[in-house]
Amino acid sequence: MIARTLQPFSFRPRMVVAYADSAHAALSARHFRRLGWEVHLASSGPDARRMAHALAPKVVILDTQFPDESGWLTCANMMLASGVQTVVLVSAAVTSEEIRLAETVGAAALVSRHNDVPVLVNEVMGKAI
Repeated sequence: MIARTLQPFSFRPRMVVAYADSAHAALSARHFRRLGWEVHLASSGPDARRMAHALAPKVVILDTQFPDESGWLTCANMMLASGVQTVVLVSAAVTSEEIRLAETVGAAALVSRHNDVPVLVNEVMGKAI
């Protein structure tokens, strides 16, 4: 008699990472992949919006400093159009004005780019789970 075993359901949460700096994007993606996330890299705000619409990620990490379209505008458009529930914005300087703006555009969090990646990981894990 052959015994059949059930394979456990393996769910990997999906995320889109969009940074103007490709080195920082690769570093962030590597950390999240080690934690079991399925990570897709976007190179611009419009690219991140398209990916969010097509992939329905659990989280989008979005740089505020894109040359073509700011992360602020991308976040606002994403929240309206794609139904993404969690957008974490990454900014060069986290000021009280930027915190208010992040809340206005619907971001779940605003993280300083100058923090190391584990700080970003902790913020995302706290918002996404």
